[in-house]
Amino acid sequence: MMRNLSRPTARFNLTRWFFLLGVLSITLFSSVTPYVLSRFLTAKMLERDGELTMQFVGSIVETQHAAEYFLGGPSRPDDANLLEFFRHVSLMPDVLRANVFAGDGSIIWSSDEKLIARRFAENDELAAALDGRVVVKSDLIRAHAEHDGAKLEHVYLESDRFVENYVPVRHPESGAVIGAVEFYRVPRPLFQAIEEGTRLVWLCAAAVGLVLFATLFWAVRRADAVMRRQEQRLVETETLATVGEMAVAIAHGIRNPLAIIRSSAELNAELEPGATESAQTIIDQVDRLEMWLRDLLTYSQPDGGRLEPVRLDAALEQSLRTFSSELHRRGIEVVVDIPSALPPVRGDPVLLAQLFHNLLSNALEAIEGSGRIEVRAASRGRLIQVEIVDTGAGIEESRLRTLFVPFQTSKPKGLGVGLPLVRRIVSRFGGAVRVDSAPGRGTTVTVDLVVAE
Repeated sequence: MMRNLSRPTARFNLTRWFFLLGVLSITLFSSVTPYVLSRFLTAKMLERDGELTMQFVGSIVETQHAAEYFLGGPSRPDDANLLEFFRHVSLMPDVLRANVFAGDGSIIWSSDEKLIARRFAENDELAAALDGRVVVKSDLIRAHAEHDGAKLEHVYLESDRFVENYVPVRHPESGAVIGAVEFYRVPRPLFQAIEEGTRLVWLCAAAVGLVLFATLFWAVRRADAVMRRQEQRLVETETLATVGEMAVAIAHGIRNPLAIIRSSAELNAELEPGATESAQTIIDQVDRLEMWLRDLLTYSQPDGGRLEPVRLDAALEQSLRTFSSELHRRGIEVVVDIPSALPPVRGDPVLLAQLFHNLLSNALEAIEGSGRIEVRAASRGRLIQVEIVDTGAGIEESRLRTLFVPFQTSKPKGLGVGLPLVRRIVSRFGGAVRVDSAPGRGTTVTVDLVVAE
């Protein structure tokens, strides 16, 4: 049964979409949240400032016995209590202007004498204060003339930014609202505190947004990488299933004819001495086909099986015997540096020998004419690191990215399962494999194997 190995032409790029949507949403969140918080902080600080102002005015009214003045009772301009009340109101900190309103909304006293006895219609803030509520408002003075759009009560002010407070005045005994006092203040310490608080809110929001984005972006990139690996493994599993079916069918159909061909070639070499070279060529090609079949069967086998301690030198010796005649014929020097004191590794002796077989075969194919192959191993904690170095032509950087992709090869006589098979075997053993190469300086294949318990 053949499986459909087709892959979608377009893949959803999770990292890219998260980057775009994440930047947009987190930027929006980091902008709206500090804006709302800064407005809330400003409103609460101004509201608290207004409440303190109301308490201060109430204490002055009670101390100076000024309630009769608001009720229209008898008072004299030179009344000491009244003058003291006005002095306290006008000398409050940061006051730009102070207006004292009677219960009917008329100005009965002002720090600006030009406003005394005036009444400003449609003053909602004053109406709220006479209703018993503290009104606090921070604004910019947009004009200084009555005819150019400014509020009438802002006439003659000489400041760009101010806080306008309307505080109700209550009778000390009955608690009824008997008037209101309006303050135009420029509380620079309060403005500075608001600006510092607003700046801190924005900085914290920006920092939280950056940390949140960086954390989520790292998590999404990691998840995307895991998904890509899982997708690759899924495709590889589907490929392996098809390869396994093909390999089993080919093995059953070809192995017996190959055995007959090899036996006939060996018999022909014995009976006809002059045909030895031709017979050896046939035997070599049959062995190559056998190796391909073995690689396909091994590569398509599912992971699993019991692992056991295996000595590196024994597995390497078995592989070197296979290539001894070719190494001698081509004059390729092999240098083996595997200390006898190295502990055994966790693996399977047959698969480990096949791993060395594939790596040595690749090294031989990479060397044109004579050359040198070094096999060395060293202990790295709980790992044994094996390096196979050849003096071949090297591998271009563009090909390095596809070395472990099955069935992709530049060799005219290869299947493209050699290094993928090596990686698959090493993965079964719990290790890792790396390739370092460049044109003109040969290739180094590093295999990390786990020390057997």
